Amino acid sequence: MPDWFETTGDGYFKHVNRTTIELSVAEARGSEAELSVRAAAKKSEAVAIADRLVAGTGWIPSPLRISPAEAEQELGAERIAEDEQFPQAAE
Repeated sequence: MPDWFETTGDGYFKHVNRTTIELSVAEARGSEAELSVRAAAKKSEAVAIADRLVAGTGWIPSPLRISPAEAEQELGAERIAEDEQFPQAAE
């Protein structure tokens, strides 16, 4: 998913509360980076700081994450569906 989605201020941080912004930055860059966001006086400043700090890290919100096991299961299900779509001819 990180290949198709980049977390930005306009696309994500602007739409969540300050606590979520702080936790997101802490997860992406560590607790010291979180302090920068926490020090911001206004939410708009926190959004701008978070946008700058998270840019280029590949961090995405947890609802968009797919674990490797889930991704493998999805690929397997797609292959099965393709096989069922074109059954082998009877001999």
